[in-house]
This record gives sequence, C-alpha cells and structure tokens, in this order.
Amino acid sequence: MNDLKRSRALPAWGDAHIPADRDHTDSADVQGFRDVIKVFIRTWPFLITQVFGYWRVFPLVRSHLFASSDGKWSFSYVPPLVTALVAIGPLTGLLRYGVNWQLDLLLGATILMAMMIWSLILVRGRLFAVTAVALVLLGSGANMMAILVVPGWADNFQVGLVSFGCLFIWLLQLRIANGEVEVRLRIGSHLVYYYILNWLKILIGIVTALFTIDLLNQSILQAEPLTPFLAGFIGHAELANGVTDTLTLDQRKELQLYYIIFIVAVGMLMFPFSIILPYYNVWILQRINQDLRLALVERWHQLSLRYHSDHRVGDSVYRIYQDSAQVTAIIGMVVAVMTQLMQYGMTVVFVAALDPFLGLMALTIAILALIWGSWFSPRMRSRSLTARETNSDLTSRIQEAFEAIRVIKAYGAEDREQARFESDSVVAFNAAYRVRSLVAVIGIVMFTLAAVILLGGEFMMAIWANQNRETFAAVLIGLVGLSFVNWNLSAFQWAQTQFLDSSNQVRGLLRQWTLAQDMAMGLDRVFNILDIEPDVKNASDAIPMPAFTDEIRFEDVGFAYEEDQPILKHISFTATPGSITAIVGPTGSGKSTLVGLLTRIFDPDSGRVLIDGNDLRQLEVDSLRANVSIALQENVLFAMSVRDNIRYVVPNADDASVREAARVACVDDYIEGLPEGLDTLLGDRGGRLSTGQRQRLSIARAVVRDAPILILDEPTAALDASTEHEVLERLALWGKGRAIFLITHRISTIQRADQILYLDQGEIIERGSHAELMTINDGRYRSFVEAEELLSQGPVGPADD
Repeated sequence: MNDLKRSRALPAWGDAHIPADRDHTDSADVQGFRDVIKVFIRTWPFLITQVFGYWRVFPLVRSHLFASSDGKWSFSYVPPLVTALVAIGPLTGLLRYGVNWQLDLLLGATILMAMMIWSLILVRGRLFAVTAVALVLLGSGANMMAILVVPGWADNFQVGLVSFGCLFIWLLQLRIANGEVEVRLRIGSHLVYYYILNWLKILIGIVTALFTIDLLNQSILQAEPLTPFLAGFIGHAELANGVTDTLTLDQRKELQLYYIIFIVAVGMLMFPFSIILPYYNVWILQRINQDLRLALVERWHQLSLRYHSDHRVGDSVYRIYQDSAQVTAIIGMVVAVMTQLMQYGMTVVFVAALDPFLGLMALTIAILALIWGSWFSPRMRSRSLTARETNSDLTSRIQEAFEAIRVIKAYGAEDREQARFESDSVVAFNAAYRVRSLVAVIGIVMFTLAAVILLGGEFMMAIWANQNRETFAAVLIGLVGLSFVNWNLSAFQWAQTQFLDSSNQVRGLLRQWTLAQDMAMGLDRVFNILDIEPDVKNASDAIPMPAFTDEIRFEDVGFAYEEDQPILKHISFTATPGSITAIVGPTGSGKSTLVGLLTRIFDPDSGRVLIDGNDLRQLEVDSLRANVSIALQENVLFAMSVRDNIRYVVPNADDASVREAARVACVDDYIEGLPEGLDTLLGDRGGRLSTGQRQRLSIARAVVRDAPILILDEPTAALDASTEHEVLERLALWGKGRAIFLITHRISTIQRADQILYLDQGEIIERGSHAELMTINDGRYRSFVEAEELLSQGPVGPADD
C-alpha cells in the first residue's frame, strides 16, 4: 500500500500534485525580467573585490624635494609613458609609416590609444568608464589584427608594448606623501585575470583551428600549395602559392610532420589552461560564496527574536547553505555567457565573411531563441520558486523532527512524523520534477529549431563548395593568409564546424538563461533576508557603555510583538549594584521579555531603559551585552568540550576562571568526576547530561563572564533543594556589587531578593520585599506564595480514627 501511495504521488506523466497554497505557477508575485536583472546586479557588491582586487603600497624613494605634494594617488605618469612607447614604433622601425595600409592602420590605432589615455586624466564618472571600455576594445582589436592580418613579429611586439603600457593605468599608481614617493600595485583582481586567461585560450583555439584545417585539408590531403603566410611561418617559402602549382608526395609527408608538431605544441600550450582555469574558477567562486554566506549569517544574527519567532529554522538553514550558493552559479553563468557571446559573435562574423546569408542564418537561431525564451522564462521562475520553497519546507520538517526526537519517541509518534515527512518530501520532489521537466522541454524545442536551420545551411554550403564559388570577403581572407578565397573542402569543413558551433553557443546561452531563472529565485530569497533592517542596531552617535556604578532604571516601558497585543505596559522600577530583583508572575506575563529589554534583544516601543542615566539605545549593542551575563531558561549546550561550553562567551578565559565559575555553579565536583575533566566532549545539545547538570553549566557560563549585571531565568528549576541552596549561597557571595535579576517560581529563591516585582498581563501589580508583600491581605504575591506552599506539601490523607 505504501508503494501504491508513492506511485500515485509521483506520477510518471503529467504534472504532479502540489497544494495550491504552496504553488506559485499562476502567482502574480513572481518576478519579471527586469526584477531578475536587478537581482543579478545586486550580486555586484560580492563580486567587486574579485574584480578590482586591492592595493598593496610600496615605498619607492624619499627626498625633501617631494615635501610639497598633495599626497593623492595618481596615474598621470601613464600618458607620457604610453606616448613614448607609441613613438618607439616609427623611430625604431617596429611600426613604419607608409609601407602599407595595414601597418598605417595599426600605427593609427596606437596613436588613438595614447589619445584616449590622455583623455582619461580629464574625464570622470560614466564618461571615464565608457572611454576605458573603448580603450580595451580598441587594444584588443589592434592586437588581433597584428597577429592575424599583418605578417611578421615587429608589429605584434609594438602593439603589445603599447597595450601593456596602457595597462599601467589599472595596475600601478604613484603618490608623493610626507616627502616620500610611494607606488601602489593592484593585486587580487581574480575575475579579471580569469577572463583574460579564458579569452586567451579561446583566441589560441580559433587561430589554431583556422590554420590547421587549411593545412590539413588543402595542402596535405589535396596537394595544393600553402598560403604565403603558412609557408613563411614554417620557413618553406618554396611551398607557397605562386611559387609552385602543386606539392609533391615528399613535401606533403614533410608537412604531415609539421602538422603533428604543431598540434602537439598547441596541445602542450593549452594543457596548463585546461588544468589551471577550472581550479582557478572554483577557487574564485568559493571566495565569493563565502563572502555572501558570511554576510547572510551576520545579518541573520542581527535580526531580532521577532523575526526568528516568525520563521522556521529550516528555512533559514536552506537559504544560508543552498540559496546563497547561487552566487557562485551566477559567476559561472557570467563566465559562460561572456565566453559564448564572444565565440558566437566571432563565429557569425567569420561565417558571414564566407557568405552573408550564412551569417543571417546563424543570427536567426538567436532570434528564435529569444522568442522561445520569452515564453518559458516566467514559467521557469514560478516553478523554480515553488521548488525552492517546498525544499525549504522539507528542510524545516527534518530539523524540527530531529529537534523533537525525544518527544516523538516518548509519544510513539514515529509513524505520524514519517507520514508528514513523506508528504513534504513528495511535494518537494514534484516541484523539482516540474522544473526539470520544463528544462528538458526547453532543450528539445531549441535543438529542433536549430537543427532545421543547420541542415539548410549545410545543404547550401555543400552546393557552393561543389561549384567552387568565390567567398564574400575573399580579399580580406587572402590577407589573413587562408585559402578560403573560394569555397573548397577546407572552407566547407571549417564553415560547417563554425555553423554547428554557433548553434551550440546559442543553445548554451539559452541553457544559461534557463538556469539563471532558478538562480534569481534563490538569490532573491537571500536578498530578502539581507534587506531586512535589524530592529536593534547601533545609533550613529552610540557610545561604549561606561562602568556600571549607580542604577538600572525602567521608565514607563511598553512593548508588544504585535501592535494590538501589548506584552509589557507602564513598567517602571530601579535596581542598584549589589541588589537582587526577583521577577515573578504567571506564565505569559512578560517576565522573560522584560529582562530581554535589558540586553536589547528588543527595544521598547515606549518609555526608556537606562543604565546610570544612559538610554540603552545610545549605547553600543556589543558593549552593553558584554556587561550583562545571562543564564537562560533553555539551557543550550554545544557539541564541544566542557571547558569550551563554559567559556563560550569568553573564549580566552583561562582554566582558573573556568574552574572558579564551575565552583560557583556547584558543578565542579561533577566535572572532576568526568573521565577527561574539562576536556570531556559533550553530546549534541548536551544530550548526555541531566537537566540539572545542563542548568548548572549554563550558570557557570554566565558567571565566567564576570559582568556587573547578571540575569538568571529560572536558574534552579531543575535542582533539588540542597543543591539549589548551595548554588544560591555561592551566587550571593559572588554577586556582591552586581545587579542580579531572578526569574523564578521557587519561594526559597524569591525570599533572597531585595525587591520583588509581581507581573500579570504585562503590568507590575505589586512590588516590595517578601515580608512587605506578605502583609498585603488578598495580595497577588501572597496568594501565589500560599498556593506554592500548599502544592509543596502534597495531598493530605484521611485522619486516623
């Protein structure tokens, strides 16, 4: 029956069932295209350190001649440097003017680069960014032209030298400060380095493919002469077209050796890229993910208990470890998209050089992808959001079940919890299945559309190659040094490969965009947390808390979790150093909330809480909490040693302080009896300890902080009378000069207080010492004491006859 239920819950065909209140398929709340782009833009603060890196400063030279400088960093040395490098070309003959139009064009490009460098000194803001991007594009184009179009090495060296000089505006800056010349070097721009290496790998691959295909198909297989460029490159000018009409068998065999050597050399050159780039990519992504995860956890810690009480722990865990990881996917996507866009653009240009109609067909694939993307994108976003929320619910279900394992076993509720888990698991699976199904459909449809265009293009290329038709940009292709002046076997095979690559690149871009919808939904859930402003944060003029010497004062304090349900109303009282204030009252009267205001877990909605006349909202939160120790009603322990549990809030506390805290909490004898003493490891949440032992360790943790204010929330509820008496005696001696707040129902504990506050429905009904309050006839506190004493006596049996 269980298998039957599961088979019906997980259908093999069609959409599986998802409860309507958890399904966002038709929701109007799902983000649109602009919202998705905004989410991606919001990742920029976590990428910026990997893009711009950081500066490292080095002193260069000291002299009294530099004492009058303004001390600002500058790259003003770069324009003169680049200008001098540009002048080297004509002066040394590396880049002569008037030889041919190609060299003149390269010389003009280097001069224009120098002019743009000079302009960067004058412009600012957006115009600076536009000019810098234009400079990068111009430099890239000039270097590609020098490598691919112009023969010889001199022009390559000169253009590369000028380009390297331009890089100094990014890499190195100077300043004169206090009579010393300093330089600062930009390092750590890992995403920039990665892109440069990745594009270099792509460029090597494209150039290699162009010339190896020509060498293999035309010269080795068909005995056609080499292009002048290839003949000069291998040092055999006699094999060039125009010198010989055909190649002999021996010449073709020799070319086979050159071909093998060239392929091996390129393979050895590309091998380090294949190893380094994937490792470098993962290393960068994990650094970025770590930054986002740390920011998320930091904000999670800053949020008040109001937030945490309204959200499931499992949901927060899922957002931190799963949703935040999408930032690494974003970087991977950006890398892939930029690479594929560049490859696609170059492919379209090269294919269009053979025939513009082929370029148009390659563009048509992209247009179809855009139309198809506009249909599936919103559906992908809605299904992805549903999948993430249902998986978050499943994580919460697991966390809650593990946390309540004692209760589940005590009540024999294992089957019920298993059924609840299976229900949530099925919903999460179905939601994920919907996403994967849509991804599969997207890929199949795009493959079909691309295949139709590819088949048509290959048919036309085969006809043109059979007719030996002249290519469109025959003159430019000849300048590059290829034999593709006419459609031949090399042109057909290369164009066929590039045409197929253009389809794969568009499909790859579509796949990345599909994944981007899921990434955006995950990151949006992360940014929803980061966007929440903490209820409690430092004021702009906050000060460290001064030493506590006078009093703690509550002035007409009011507080509510919900606006229409006040928890505290008109709370006013004072507490002085050396005093014990007991806070008593029925369950839900606001006792724990009241002391929570003292540590700024919450801020009051009305009134003020002051320490020595300083409003707590004017004190730094960390400074305030460093002066308050608290032993909570829930005795939370961690899976670490006894020592580390006690000094959890004071990690640098020495063993003497730890042992003294254990002595005050009456847990020293127990620790000494453990096999490894303070080094004994506790189980998760202290599961191997009794409630009383956990409670005393919690008290020791509060004591070791040695703060002037101590809050004990039901500190002895799990202790027997004898142990309770001893703990309170030691706490009283230790607490001299400190303000102590007790929340308890133990009459023996309450009687030690200097003042007692009786709360009911958020208000202080009675206040005074134990003796004073017991004199009030029909008083609430007196009734509370009498009821406790009656219960402590137990049931009275029948009198003997």
